[in-house]
Amino acid sequence: MNINTDTSPLQRLGIFFVGLFTFVGFGFLAWITFNLSGGDVDSNYEMKSEARALKINEMVANQDNSYIPTVSDFENYIKINSESEQIISQKPVPGTKTFSEKMAAQMAAQVAAQADASQSTDPKQEVTKAKDELIELTINALADPPGTMKFKETELEIKAGAKVSLTFLNPDVLQHNLVLVDKEKKDAVGALADAMLTDPDALKKNYVPESEDIIASTKLVNPGGVDKIEFVAPSEPGDYPYICTFPGHWRLMQGIIKVKASDEKATPEANDTESSPIAENAKVKDELIELTINALADPPGTMKFKETELEIKAGAKVSLTFLNPDVLQHNLVLVDKEKKDAVGALADAMLTDPDALKKNYVPESEDIIASTKLVNPGGVDKIEFVAPSEPGDYPYICTFPGHWRLMQGIIKVKK
Repeated sequence: MNINTDTSPLQRLGIFFVGLFTFVGFGFLAWITFNLSGGDVDSNYEMKSEARALKINEMVANQDNSYIPTVSDFENYIKINSESEQIISQKPVPGTKTFSEKMAAQMAAQVAAQADASQSTDPKQEVTKAKDELIELTINALADPPGTMKFKETELEIKAGAKVSLTFLNPDVLQHNLVLVDKEKKDAVGALADAMLTDPDALKKNYVPESEDIIASTKLVNPGGVDKIEFVAPSEPGDYPYICTFPGHWRLMQGIIKVKASDEKATPEANDTESSPIAENAKVKDELIELTINALADPPGTMKFKETELEIKAGAKVSLTFLNPDVLQHNLVLVDKEKKDAVGALADAMLTDPDALKKNYVPESEDIIASTKLVNPGGVDKIEFVAPSEPGDYPYICTFPGHWRLMQGIIKVKK
């Protein structure tokens, strides 16, 4: 069924007029209603308008009777406050100019105080300075043959009351420690060490027994490891034993530190009665000079030696211990005078050498006087050599490719 929705024009015109008349009618009705209600002449509206006008007039009158600050008043206020005394903070804030000036003044005062102290010639100060010097000792566990359970150095000598830095190296296949005990207390402490076999916390204690007879002790050092301690030497002269307190080791692993009075002179040996200069020189040449050089580990990977200048006598026998606490592998290579760059260039060229690791990254050169192996992080190596007979400055470097440009030091050979 189809519905025809089309309309004629006449019908559409009629619909339009009906809508128009309806709109006009509603407008006319609204106008009549507005006028019947009073419109804009409403008395209530007029009353409210009058009330608002009175309120405004009252506010204006009150304002006329009050004091309003002028521009000159504000200027006087600012002038008075700016001329008043200001309070300066006694604690300058970091990052400000005042803080920087204060820090600079403190630094200048410290430098001046140090300069005054260095220029002082007071004998008491010289004695105090001597007491503050650090004596460095190195003691090794014997590694040849492995498991010998002995110290390589069995007798050392220090002054009473001296500050001591002791480095203990363990190249052996067994764990060891080093415990310095009071005079004639070796057996007593050794017995306590053996008793630690039944102590469940012995390993945490590094197998160091609890005893008032112990002066100083290292940790329990693993094979190939090292430990360093500092202590003050006893004030009473005498022979002070040091032992390894791992149960059973102390019976074989012993040594003595001889503490001498500060003013005591060394007692001449029975066969040293000859005063010939030749005999004295021979004795000096037979002495072993011990040096210790460390790779710098703070910050890690710095590629520098901690000790950058040492001094030895020409022709002396030298025992050099190289410790590597860094995170990188390093070696130590002592070269001839003014040959550092030449050997360094050979070291860089080893990047293409398939056998470089077997050679410990030490290039083949006649300019090399002595060298350690390539030491792993936390490792140590010890070498012995004879110092050059010709005085001068002899560089030492790390010849791992690239390291030598930063990792340098000098051994000064004196007559």
